Amino acid sequence: MAQPPRAYPSIAASARAEAKAQLLMRLRARGDVDLALLRAMEAAPRENFVGPAFADLALRDVAVPLPFGQTMESPSALARTIAALDPRPGNRILEIGAGSGFSAKVLAMLGREVVSVDCFEKLALDARARLERLGVANVAVIWADGFEISPSHGLFDRILVHGVFDEIPAALAGALAEGGVLVGPRRRAGAEPCELVRLGRNAAGAMEERVLGPWRAQR
Repeated sequence: MAQPPRAYPSIAASARAEAKAQLLMRLRARGDVDLALLRAMEAAPRENFVGPAFADLALRDVAVPLPFGQTMESPSALARTIAALDPRPGNRILEIGAGSGFSAKVLAMLGREVVSVDCFEKLALDARARLERLGVANVAVIWADGFEISPSHGLFDRILVHGVFDEIPAALAGALAEGGVLVGPRRRAGAEPCELVRLGRNAAGAMEERVLGPWRAQR
């Protein structure tokens, strides 16, 4: 009796799998990416957060265009910021710049609760829909100006800022809990590139700053 022909994966599918494997290997090679972060990024397929036209691009370590001139930052850039943020399982995390919802998904796997804010209504609504479709229950996506976050949202243990700022907005500084950490790119007197900074609130309530190096803004 003749056997049915054996099914082989398409070349396109094979190429996508190889691209994804290479991306994960590149992230693994970074000295600042721990196993928990690597697993979170692997469990949040980036191609699920873009339109079909950019699905292949999402498998590469590059920024991906989003509406309104925004971009989804490259995986290595996101890994760098989240590694500096050092989220813990019990943390409340505030994200300024929801974008596609991808980074919120990653943060949701590393912390207890994520509030993700975007000033573009469509981006906020689309990100919320994607996360709901994927069954992510511990993320709230809000349409608002993240730099003017309302005190009604309470205090946060970690704040990740995707947009460039000149000085820490007062509303964000006020939203950071004792022992909390804020990471984001700061403009250096109008110069490029920006610098990535990590700010922490100590037990006395003062902010301690550490510059982590140059940063080229992606969105």
